[in-house]
Amino acid sequence: MNTRFVEAFLCVVRLGSFRAAAQKLYVSQAAISSRISALEQELGARLFDRDARDLRLTPVGLRLLSYGERMLELQREMIAIGQGDAKLLGLVRIGAVETVVHTWLVDFIHELQSSYPSIEVQLSCESTERLHRSLRDGEIDIALQTDAVVGDGIVNTHCLPMSLRWVGPPATDRHGTEPLPSLLEGSVVTLTAGSQPHIALKELYRQAGLPFGRVHCVGSIAAIVRLVRSGFANALMPPAAVRDDIEAGLLRIIACDVSLPNQRFVISYRDNQAAEAIGIVAALACGAADSFSQSLSPPYAPD
Repeated sequence: MNTRFVEAFLCVVRLGSFRAAAQKLYVSQAAISSRISALEQELGARLFDRDARDLRLTPVGLRLLSYGERMLELQREMIAIGQGDAKLLGLVRIGAVETVVHTWLVDFIHELQSSYPSIEVQLSCESTERLHRSLRDGEIDIALQTDAVVGDGIVNTHCLPMSLRWVGPPATDRHGTEPLPSLLEGSVVTLTAGSQPHIALKELYRQAGLPFGRVHCVGSIAAIVRLVRSGFANALMPPAAVRDDIEAGLLRIIACDVSLPNQRFVISYRDNQAAEAIGIVAALACGAADSFSQSLSPPYAPD
């Protein structure tokens, strides 16, 4: 059955006349009449009562109305299959920790906008603790951070890790492997309190048998870079987040005689089935995170 004939029939019903349907479909009135006649011949029954002064549907026409609407809806769905997910619409609110912002976030956003240009993205940068609260409270849809979020309807996907390293200023007479106590006795800067680097640092003090020393928690990686470059402190952090500065000779990685844990990453999102875009964007973020981690080599990759 020709869907153009069905479309003409539905248009006549909605607009109430053959002339109005012809104008709507940009064809002649004779073409509309021809399509309706062809449809009637195929069905073997009249669709309109042409003897009435007003255009009225016959019993067959009334039954065809719902079938025709379903038929055109199926046609639209079939066409959408070939268009893929590029037509996904909606606002997706994404929160990310500083390390993500300074590593793979830009590549992820570029890929997202290229694959799904109709998805609008709202970005925020917060600590892991704050992102957990925001996700549970419904203030964001996806959290790109370091620990699984506990809550009803929240999905957590673990991504590949990066390394944690000691990072210091470039100008120094000390080379080779540094003993852990010497690194901990000076000023130390790391990411926000409760972050994985901060927790790892507390464990290092415990292992060394030292009291928790002069530790400065800073939420901005750009600020950490300035503090370390000035010689104020060494930092415990993922070196991938400052790779450009390290490779430019503005910072250096300090080898330590104690092994360090890896920096984990988790993509957490609210499983809202009414918003298909959220799950798709979260999956894309996982792929971007893993691709970035797989591209790293030592000392930026885990040992």
